[in-house]
Amino acid sequence: MMAGISKTLGLKLGGIFAGLYGVTITLATSAHAAVDAGEHHESGGLPQFDLTTFPSQIFWLLIMFAFLYMFFAKKTLPEISSTLENRREQVKSDLEIAEKLRAEAEQAQHDYETGLIKAREESTKTMAKTQQKISEKAEKASNDYREKMEKEMAALEERLGKAQSEAMDDMNTIAAEVASEAAKKIVGISPDLKEAKTVVKSLNDNGRKAA
Repeated sequence: MMAGISKTLGLKLGGIFAGLYGVTITLATSAHAAVDAGEHHESGGLPQFDLTTFPSQIFWLLIMFAFLYMFFAKKTLPEISSTLENRREQVKSDLEIAEKLRAEAEQAQHDYETGLIKAREESTKTMAKTQQKISEKAEKASNDYREKMEKEMAALEERLGKAQSEAMDDMNTIAAEVASEAAKKIVGISPDLKEAKTVVKSLNDNGRKAA
């Protein structure tokens, strides 16, 4: 790349120097013609405008042009080429870094969006699982409470039935005792208390059935 730049600049400078060389040759030819045509004029005036010194000036001018060309070709052009090449490499490196950063930014954006989607999905799943667990626990608690209440109601009914049965037995016993005492006082007979209780119980059962 550097060689190409140096070659291009060298060709341009070479073209410039070639043009200057052509102009110099033309001026030299004109100067010789002017010298031949004006030999009869008086000499004098400024030395740099003396036509007789033009060939020498043109010669040294060509020497200077050649020196400048060699100087630019050997020193300045490589430095310019090196500077341009370094600048090109720097720009290329900056572009590569920018492209890398852009790719990293796009990847980071993609990872962020993917992570956000996954987080939302996980959150939805977690909420669904939590809601399901809460529903299951609530249903289990309701079932347990219902079973507990049913057992307690059954136990209460059993206790009430037992208490009622005991109360009826007590009432039958009292009624049998009263009937026995009444029969003893009225008839003068002392009936068996157990048989009296059986009769009273039978009468009560028949009364409940009739009701």
